[in-house]
Amino acid sequence: MMKKKVVAGFMAATMMVSVMSTGVFAKDLDPSSETQRTGDTTVTATVEENLNKADYIISIPETVDFGKIQQPETEGNAYSYKDITVSCIKADNLGAGNGIAVLVKDVTAAESSDPFLLTHNTHSDCALTYEIMNNNDESIQNGTWYANGFLFNLFTGADQSATDKLRLNRNQLYNKDLSVWGGQYTGTLNFYTKIVDVHAQ
Repeated sequence: MMKKKVVAGFMAATMMVSVMSTGVFAKDLDPSSETQRTGDTTVTATVEENLNKADYIISIPETVDFGKIQQPETEGNAYSYKDITVSCIKADNLGAGNGIAVLVKDVTAAESSDPFLLTHNTHSDCALTYEIMNNNDESIQNGTWYANGFLFNLFTGADQSATDKLRLNRNQLYNKDLSVWGGQYTGTLNFYTKIVDVHAQ
């Protein structure tokens, strides 16, 4: 309702400006004057954008922190996990059969084989890879690679959320020199959203 009121107010203001403008630029046609027998009037119109187009808000976390991770004492898988939640806050005017696809990739990734990376803040040669695991405990990298990443989740309405897990294998640190490998690591996830046909997924 508030949106309609704002739009109506704007339209009224526009009409007032138009009326004032017409008064300022009025032309008088005078048949007694050869040069003023004819005149031109410019006719204008503004076509509003489709007010029924999809309008949505997706919320992603600013930061996800694995916290302090330790070097394993023995070789073998030693996983650290951290939840990551993405939510659909608003989903207005979704067409029938449409949904909001949320894709994700590492900011450095250009193709499906490029991993999710954490790079040492000082020693750029030191990097750790991690995965995003879905609710079936499968890496999303086993799914389809799209132009803007892997599918994190598909939302069909507001007030929906999806929680996946970031999984880092600490075995990457096994037998590493911590005077070099120890320290702060940082990576960046790039999220992308688009409207899709749910039945096509």
